Amino acid sequence: MPMFWPGLLVSLVPAALLNRPVGRLLRAHWAVGFVLLLGLGGVVTATLLPDAWQLSADAVRHCTVSGGRPRSPHELLTVRHVDLKVAMFVPIGLAAALAGTRRRAAVALLGAAALPLAVSAVQYALPEIGQACDVQNVWDGLLGVALGAAVGVLAGPMLRARGRWLDAAR
Repeated sequence: MPMFWPGLLVSLVPAALLNRPVGRLLRAHWAVGFVLLLGLGGVVTATLLPDAWQLSADAVRHCTVSGGRPRSPHELLTVRHVDLKVAMFVPIGLAAALAGTRRRAAVALLGAAALPLAVSAVQYALPEIGQACDVQNVWDGLLGVALGAAVGVLAGPMLRARGRWLDAAR
């Protein structure tokens, strides 16, 4: 993924410009909007941009479905390329879980869970981008969203209490 870091740097611009409106939409802190937008930028950059910005004219539409399953803890601890596939969805799950109200968090988490499916659908529909559709990537994305959501659910009450304490101190 030679274009990952440049693409992530480019995604800083919309994250910086739109973090407050997205935070208000989620009824959450602007930082939650920033994390969500930057996470989305990372996913788009890593999964939907063609390698080296070249489209493949002779691409064939296919999707690998064999072997698609949740990974075992042993695989997660030993396979290195899996780390990025799981890790790039963690910020999205985290930000979705930190949405302000339970209803908004539930809607955001449903959207975050649908994102790996949407990415694979786009990869299948546009074989020219050279990114292969793979059901295993969907499982890895769902695991990343779930891990991020778990961290958000656990950290949310502490972050909200800290915010109330800082507001009272002003």
